[in-house]
Amino acid sequence: MKTWVTKYDEELLAKSKELVKGAEENPTSRELLGRYEFSAEELERGRKLIANVEKSFEWERSGRAYNFLSTTPEKRVAEAKHWYADTRRRWVREAFRHAEEDSGWVGFRPSSQWSLERKLTEGTRIAVKHAARAFSVSAFLEHRANLKRDLALALQDKPADAPPPKDTALVELAGWYERWRLLVQRVFRQRPDLMAPFGLTPGKAPPRLRGKGAQKYGERAAGSLPVLQTNGCETHVADEADDDDDATADASAN
Repeated sequence: MKTWVTKYDEELLAKSKELVKGAEENPTSRELLGRYEFSAEELERGRKLIANVEKSFEWERSGRAYNFLSTTPEKRVAEAKHWYADTRRRWVREAFRHAEEDSGWVGFRPSSQWSLERKLTEGTRIAVKHAARAFSVSAFLEHRANLKRDLALALQDKPADAPPPKDTALVELAGWYERWRLLVQRVFRQRPDLMAPFGLTPGKAPPRLRGKGAQKYGERAAGSLPVLQTNGCETHVADEADDDDDATADASAN
């Protein structure tokens, strides 16, 4: 199956690298985050996930990607046929979507402001041109060639050095990044200078975290920051003892 590495995929990889780099180059900040479960093991996991994504991108671009998830040849053949059918559907839908939007009948492009007469004349010519792409012979032959290649690949076992499929690697990396991005923003939200090395800037506060396990790096942690010295500067971080006292007080009040 032919897939693409999008700009959004590249952005996630770049942001994850920056977060890991910030943790590596700022041991004091990393130690503070370690109080809230950002352990050395989690940092190493981030490095591994980044390496998996980088390798999956490399295999995608070189045409060697092995994206099958099934373990038997029969199921992998079914996967390949499903990819082909999905590719054809997407190709046709995209062609007709462009036909509708560029001709001004739907959407918010400048052509949507055309007069009815212009839509019926120039718009119709544009729509026919785009619609014709849905039945492109060259595209059909390319898709069939990809199917033939995937069917042949489906009969082979996964190479020992193959990375995880691109989408799988990206989902895992996105989950890891979002968790620790949220932690950094919570713990250092009053210190933009400490956020910057992680590639983050102050902005709209992330959603409140609920549950006992989340409270210690939620609103209470960010609001109860004792002072530590970081390279000659005062650094505010969450104090676990204060969190426990507040939690006990809240329980008593309730």
